[in-house]
Amino acid sequence: MKLEAVIAARLKEAREASGMSQQALGVAVGIEEETAKVRIHQYEHGKHAPPFQMLERLAKELNRPLAWFVCPSDEQELHLSLSAIPSNTRAVVLNSLLESLKNRPPKST
Repeated sequence: MKLEAVIAARLKEAREASGMSQQALGVAVGIEEETAKVRIHQYEHGKHAPPFQMLERLAKELNRPLAWFVCPSDEQELHLSLSAIPSNTRAVVLNSLLESLKNRPPKST
């Protein structure tokens, strides 16, 4: 998957999760009101990729780490999330997660 497509999909996912419209998000990150909706639409559909500084503003507004926008898979997103946990508590969180996975019922096929 191309980087532009990953950014486009992640941006749309984050914006929809936030409940913001394309217009509102665009204005919130400093795009002129007259073109805000169109620009965000273009970013979300991969027609144009946001410049790095714009991507930083989008990440901040959508409360997501910048690196999340370039993670093409859930596994990479999980790794990114785990790496954000302070090192002194990471082992506790990982052990708890592993225990939860061990104790879940087996999948039925």
